[in-house]
Amino acid sequence: MLDFSATNLRRLAIAWVGNKNRYEGVSIPKQTLVPVHDVAHELLLSSFLKPFEKTAEFFYFFHEEDVSNHLIFQSCASIFQNPENLHDEASRLAGLLYETCENPKVQGGEFLVAYFEDLMMLGEPTSAIGLWKIQTKDPYLKVERTTESYTLNVLEGIPTGKLETAALIFNLDETEGYRICAVDSVSKKDERSFWKDEFLRLRPIEDNYFNTRHYISLSGEFIHERMPHKFGLDRTDQLDLLYRSGLYFKENEEFEVEDFANTLFPEEEQREAFKNFRDEYTKAYAVPLEDKFDISPPAVKKEFKILKSVIKLDKNFHIYVHGRRDLIERGFDDDKGKKYYKVYFDDED
Repeated sequence: MLDFSATNLRRLAIAWVGNKNRYEGVSIPKQTLVPVHDVAHELLLSSFLKPFEKTAEFFYFFHEEDVSNHLIFQSCASIFQNPENLHDEASRLAGLLYETCENPKVQGGEFLVAYFEDLMMLGEPTSAIGLWKIQTKDPYLKVERTTESYTLNVLEGIPTGKLETAALIFNLDETEGYRICAVDSVSKKDERSFWKDEFLRLRPIEDNYFNTRHYISLSGEFIHERMPHKFGLDRTDQLDLLYRSGLYFKENEEFEVEDFANTLFPEEEQREAFKNFRDEYTKAYAVPLEDKFDISPPAVKKEFKILKSVIKLDKNFHIYVHGRRDLIERGFDDDKGKKYYKVYFDDED
């Protein structure tokens, strides 16, 4: 979907942003723009853009009243209209980021703002703005040679591997809030992200990825939490349902809610309970979901662990169930006073 092979880094600005709760402040030099020589240009492209190549989840800027009131949207619009504005807008963005850096896990570090041209999105060239907050430095060894001896020093530098917090804002869908991809590996999955939620203030684009991800999530919740209590499912039946749910997303190109319900749940009461749970889920999470859409393979790959079929027995054994509910039995041994599982198989590896 994204192609950076012809991309050019036209401008790069750097500031330093600390943690507001620790009163670390913001350091903005008089000249934020940084000259980039050819070797650094290639390294920056491969380090900061390559991790986004296979991204499938996109966002828009969000504002309760109108996206034109979104402060970061305003800065991006200014840069897109005139890239010469990047110097002033980078300083403004650094100040906005500082106001959201209150989580104790957020460390002070460099804040980079870049302007790119000729990124390919869906086969069309576009410009983009890149934002990165550097949390962690990597140590590296530097050997210095003199006529007398060698000296070994340990220095710190910006890592060129996995991104911690980053975003690419594409000059597309301006009226909706620009098309954006973003990562945050600092915040945990279940907590509010200082980067995506507090600083960037994003909302997911309601596309195939969005629908696939949420249907996998709500299916897992329904099977885990609602089915055992409402219909008395034991653990093996529950895992069989999880497995068949996962197969539906992996083996079908299109999702249709009636077909999904009929495939998984043999009883009408179960199908109705699933649809009611879907309605509760959409209200609770404020996510409008389609009844029919193309399944997104990247979303299936990322979220499939939710439907993982594993029986964990005390701290001794894990049984991975990949189908054939009829080949596993659960019982109780009176002599040993313990529950057991009996598994039937043909071959052993």
